[in-house]
Formats: sequence, C-alpha cells, structure tokens
Amino acid sequence: MDVKVLQYIMGHANIAVTMEVYNHITEYARIEKEILKMEDLMVV
Repeated sequence: MDVKVLQYIMGHANIAVTMEVYNHITEYARIEKEILKMEDLMVV
C-alpha cells in the first residue's frame, strides 16, 4: 500500500510515525522474500 495513503487512513500527521509503526511489516516481508530466493537456489 502507498505509505502516504496509509498515513491518511491512520490519521498520522507525520509520515515518520507511519513509517515507524508499519515499517517492520515490510522488513519482515523483504527478509522472507530473500530467504525464499536462497532456498530456491539451494534446491538444485
């Protein structure tokens, strides 16, 4: 989701608040994606 849209929906006046609260979710998703890539490489 667009972070600015999320900011509006959640009513945060400052984008930093939105990023601090929700950034960990995207971090986990990125980590999981990279782990899956590595697993695909190992299955040869």
